Amino acid sequence: MYMFAFIFVMGAACKKDKRQISNQDFFPAVNVDFYINLDLPLYSDLNFPNNFVYEPTQGYRQRGVIVYNTGFTGPDQFVAFDRSCPFKVDSSCSFVSMDSSNLYYRCGQYTGVRGSFVPCCNSKFYASNGGQAEGPADRPLRQYYVRISGKILHITNVPTF
Repeated sequence: MYMFAFIFVMGAACKKDKRQISNQDFFPAVNVDFYINLDLPLYSDLNFPNNFVYEPTQGYRQRGVIVYNTGFTGPDQFVAFDRSCPFKVDSSCSFVSMDSSNLYYRCGQYTGVRGSFVPCCNSKFYASNGGQAEGPADRPLRQYYVRISGKILHITNVPTF
């Protein structure tokens, strides 16, 4: 009897928890390696908290990378995430865009002259850490490493520290 209970408990303990899925397994690793100079006008928005820029030719399927100023100080001031939504990543509409509050990313794109938002899967992610806030996605956004050296950000898929 004790042996059966032991085996049952061990089996339950080894069961994979869906909440602990790695954020690195929903699409193949891609080479991401670029620099941002915060003194350039193109990137001036990143000098202020809760602002972001898109780097359009980076990331999975070259959908882009979002670089975001969290407002914190030190190494956590800037974060970078792939624009591919982890829910149905290969869907043609599976782009992640910043919402109007600049506090969340939403699965979908702004299109047309007036910039109306066209949702895809309705997943929503926290801008500061890429964690899933709502919707069908069951994992966070793919995060990239950001190294700060003065006014230069180095964004890469491998740690360079």
